[in-house]
Amino acid sequence: MFFFPVSSTTGKDLASTILTQLSQLWLNLILEHMRGQGYDGARNMSGKYCGVQARVKELYPLAMYIHCCNHVLNLVISTSSQWLVFRNAMATISDICVFLSRFAQRVSIVQDNVEREVSGSASSRQKLKPICATRWVERHGSIIIFVTLLPAVVSTLEELQNENKQVEVATKAATLLNSVQKCTFLIAALVMQHTSGIILPVSKLLQKKELDIFVVIELIDSVLDILRQNRSNCENVFRKIFDQAKNECEKYDAPLLIPRRCKSQIFRDNYPSDQNRRQKVVSRGALHLCRGALRSCRGS
Repeated sequence: MFFFPVSSTTGKDLASTILTQLSQLWLNLILEHMRGQGYDGARNMSGKYCGVQARVKELYPLAMYIHCCNHVLNLVISTSSQWLVFRNAMATISDICVFLSRFAQRVSIVQDNVEREVSGSASSRQKLKPICATRWVERHGSIIIFVTLLPAVVSTLEELQNENKQVEVATKAATLLNSVQKCTFLIAALVMQHTSGIILPVSKLLQKKELDIFVVIELIDSVLDILRQNRSNCENVFRKIFDQAKNECEKYDAPLLIPRRCKSQIFRDNYPSDQNRRQKVVSRGALHLCRGALRSCRGS
């Protein structure tokens, strides 16, 4: 991988820079043999008339443009995760990671609590990772690590909220602790952890330098099978997630509340009641993520 300074980001100038650097780096490279080019979906890269891919294709007509599959996966999952519950949970996780990693003293408190409360030698060596603003492959790892270290995170926030010398720190810690100890956050975090664990291998594999297309296809097919099974058997699959969330709620004294709904109507048919509405909340949100992942994998 190489990086080069550019003075202009127009499609014409970027294409010229790319072709020039390719010729200088690999003297034996025959550009006429180019059969493919892949970029993200930015207009200056993928533009039909003035983008880099169009400029390159003018010179080398056989260089077919392909939208980066991992970038497509990133875009689809980012869009799927815009459901309010997941968006709020993601923002809370991001705030906590930034808050606890800002100063060395807080990092030390987190590590002490991790060693004391999180079982497993591998878990004890993990550290909270800030949520990446652009790359979902990094968010996958951050979410999985956060849920794994959640007991240590809660203990750290409880310790910091009792800080008497720094009122602002104590107030911020209490606010974040209150956000974590809500059933909606815990359910959303566990659903995202479950879905991230399925999609993470594909995200990592699509970014490797040495990429075997047959291995990728096989892995995508297996991920599709898992997502289809989750959708067809959603009640059983996500009941397990709900039971885990229920245990977490009991551990952190978080009341397990049903989301607010409209009252029964007397002049029109109301939405049918269901005894398993709590589990429906988990299933609906998780299916929202799975549907987006399925669309992306089909496109890949």
